[in-house]
Amino acid sequence: MLKPRFGVRWKSQIHYTDISQIPEFSKYSPTKSISELAPYISTTLCAYPEKSKYVNQQHYYQNKNILEGYYLTKQPNPVSLTQLAQYYDDSTTLTRHKIINSGRFVKEELAIRIAHKIHLLQTLPFNVVNNFHFGQVYESYYNIFDRFRRYPAIRTLEDNQKFADFLRHILSDFNSLNLPHLIMGALECRILELYPQDRMDEVISSLLRARISRRLIVEEHLSITSNFLSGKKKNTLVLGDIFQECSACDYLMGAKKMCENFIKDMYFDGIPLPKFTVDGNKDLKFYFLPPHLKYLLGETLRNSYEATMKEYIRKGLSEPSPITVTIVSNEQSFLFRISDRAGGIPHDDKTIWSFGKSKELARQSLDNFHKLPGLQTVSLYDYMYENATCGPPNQPYKFTSLEPISDTNLPRGISKFDKPLLGLLERSSRYKLGIGLAMCKVYAEYWNGDLTVHSIQGYGTDTVLKLGNLMYHTHKLQLDKV
Repeated sequence: MLKPRFGVRWKSQIHYTDISQIPEFSKYSPTKSISELAPYISTTLCAYPEKSKYVNQQHYYQNKNILEGYYLTKQPNPVSLTQLAQYYDDSTTLTRHKIINSGRFVKEELAIRIAHKIHLLQTLPFNVVNNFHFGQVYESYYNIFDRFRRYPAIRTLEDNQKFADFLRHILSDFNSLNLPHLIMGALECRILELYPQDRMDEVISSLLRARISRRLIVEEHLSITSNFLSGKKKNTLVLGDIFQECSACDYLMGAKKMCENFIKDMYFDGIPLPKFTVDGNKDLKFYFLPPHLKYLLGETLRNSYEATMKEYIRKGLSEPSPITVTIVSNEQSFLFRISDRAGGIPHDDKTIWSFGKSKELARQSLDNFHKLPGLQTVSLYDYMYENATCGPPNQPYKFTSLEPISDTNLPRGISKFDKPLLGLLERSSRYKLGIGLAMCKVYAEYWNGDLTVHSIQGYGTDTVLKLGNLMYHTHKLQLDKV
């Protein structure tokens, strides 16, 4: 007779699961529990959000007296970076009169600009704007518009100081989450085929460009207000303090380190990494917006790192192929060519420039967005009412994917210009969103540049990031991109 293979002692340590009980899935998933999700599910089944102040039968499409009667009759003022920094009188001197006039301009200009974007959303099919994420953006936009139009007139420095505090709150409260909500809404509309994808890409690009312009206007005013109150009598930077002199090599090395950490997170700490080389004008320094430069270089370089590592593993190579960045500059622009030998991409793959992509890719991207802890259930309606379940105003990123972002991620002395954008950049490797190149193209084009991809399938890819020289384009009407 055969003896039992395992002893009694081993058997006694077996733990049996009661299959009649519902498993506790929460320990395996970063998402919220069913009890927390239920209110959002029931809300989405209604024609209008239950707690909405603006998207309802009485208000929606019925604001002609406010929008069409005044704000939509006015066009945004085209403004160059120099005009914004010199406060419209062609001098760098800071005066009380100039600060107050700047505050008045910002108050009126932002109300006009946001009104035009509200109108853009109103012209979309209702089932698009009634999407949960687009609904959040619409509510947020109208909330901002309403607060700006009702804000008291600015007559004194004290009035302007209160207005500056108001602006800081606008930048840091729930409106910071508009960026991920825009992308998630576009993905859901693509999956459900609610709107043609090429037109949706135009809408998202327009809203993103407008977002950059509005934040620039606000940040420049906050900067000059702070400088004046601290005793500074003259602006020494032609573009304003929010633009800094950036070392191309330093930012590339920072992007390299981020990409290496991303790869280690994706695989394991000891995995061989590609050799990284910088050629060309390695001493290049230029004025730019630090968070945008960090995002653009980090996102484009990460694509090459990820593709290189996949090719290394797929082919069983002895080591990953190298990645080379060549820096070229002239009077008008700066160019970063990122070259890899990762097998290239199909020539007809135009989905890399789209926010919606194919339905299958859109599902994958949306699935990863929903895995970002808590983001899918953060609601403006919670934020606006007393029974809030998301973070209070002094903790706007609490329980969201943006919570880990800290000011230490930015170079010393740099303002917190675009934390949500950097949050998308610094996400875990588990969350592949598929919108990096599309986002980078919008931002590069905004700064008088472009993003192109040149690929030889079976060999490799050159990704070329071109950025305009802001010192050359200082008088260009940059901020006419509503």
